[in-house]
Formats: sequence, structure tokens, C-alpha cells
Amino acid sequence: MKLEKHQPARSRWQIAPRWVELLVVSVLTVGTGYFTGRVSERSTQADPPQPTATVTVRATETVTAEPTATDAPTGSASASSGSADQLAGPADGSSPRPAQGYLSDLDAVTYTGYYGSDPVLMLGVNYPKSVRLGCDTSSHDSVTYDVSSYKHLKATLGIPSDADNAIGSVAAVKVFDASGKQIGQAVQFRSSDTVDLSVDISGQDQIRITCALVKSGDPNRTGTTSGLGDAVLTS
Repeated sequence: MKLEKHQPARSRWQIAPRWVELLVVSVLTVGTGYFTGRVSERSTQADPPQPTATVTVRATETVTAEPTATDAPTGSASASSGSADQLAGPADGSSPRPAQGYLSDLDAVTYTGYYGSDPVLMLGVNYPKSVRLGCDTSSHDSVTYDVSSYKHLKATLGIPSDADNAIGSVAAVKVFDASGKQIGQAVQFRSSDTVDLSVDISGQDQIRITCALVKSGDPNRTGTTSGLGDAVLTS
């Protein structure tokens, strides 16, 4: 009896060589990965990222209301009015005067003849706060001042060294109140000396000062100039 060895029948799927099968599997794997990536890419491109919303917060300005002034109570108004009255100056609205003042710093209420507020030099002494007043034989030259609140007038009287008709002349100064009444005595002086003037003017609102030429150094002249050196008013 003859024995034969039978080869197993090959499957129809195993018709191609083994290496061909491996190649096909590799191609399918690569193709699957490619198409899967494209699908993923398209999916990613189809849904673009949404922009992130930006929120800006603005600070709100705070406004503080100022309190509205209200009318003060009647009692407070009265107190304020009283304080204002105490701080106010004289009733005529003028500023309170200092305890001491110079005639040369005051404006003349009125004057006649020659008058001026200038420094004078008498017997080699300079008097920077002085008044010049003409002196003639008719007593025409005069000046009036408001001296309210002052009680005393002091000055050094003489004939300035630069005055005309000074040598040998004698002059006299008088002070009058507003009614024309003389206050104190007349004070005489000459170019060779100086004399102190001191007058009590308490209670006077105005005074008028005059100068008269008592004796002329030059017979052909009827006038000269007097100096009220540093004439000062005190309270």
C-alpha cells in the first residue's frame, strides 16, 4: 500500500505572499492615520477659538455735596453784630488814630498864605518832621488841622536858616480853636534862637495856627518864614 503526504489546503486569503499582506496592512494603517488626522484638523478648523471678552471697569467719581449755609439764629446774629461794633473805628468811618502823630503827616483842612510840610534846619539842627508857615505883618498866613482825639501839641519854633529876611527878624506863633479863641499865649522867636511850643488842645476838633512878623530884619520887607520843628500831637 502506497502512502501519500497531503499538503493542507491554503485559504483564499493566503493566496498572496506574506510580504504582500504586510505591505497592504502598512498602507491601510498609514492611510487610516492620515484620514483620521485630516478629520481631526477639519474638526479643529471648523470650530475656531472664540475671542475672550474684555471687561473694562471705570471708577465712578464721587461728588461730595457742600453743606448749604443756613441763616444764623437770631441770638447768634445779635452777638456777631455786637462784636463788629466793638471792633469798628470812629463813628465817622475813619481809622483809629495812633497815640502820637506829626503835623507834617496830616493833611491841612485849610490854609492861607505860605504853608508846607518840609524838613527845616534851625541853628544847625535838622528837624525832619516839620511844618513851614509864612509870617507877615498882617498875620495872614495860617493853617488849620483836624486834631480830634489828641490832647497836646509840642514843637520847636524858629526861623529856618534858608528863610528870606531871617537875620534880625522876630516872629510870633499863635494857636486858636475852631471858634477863633486863642489857646495859650503867643510864642515869640528869632533867627538867633529856638523856642519850645507846648499847647493843651484837649477837647478840640480843629486848631488853627498863625504866624505874624513882629519885627522885620529888613525895613523893606514885610515877611519871613517860621519853622515848627518836629511838631508832634499826643493823646
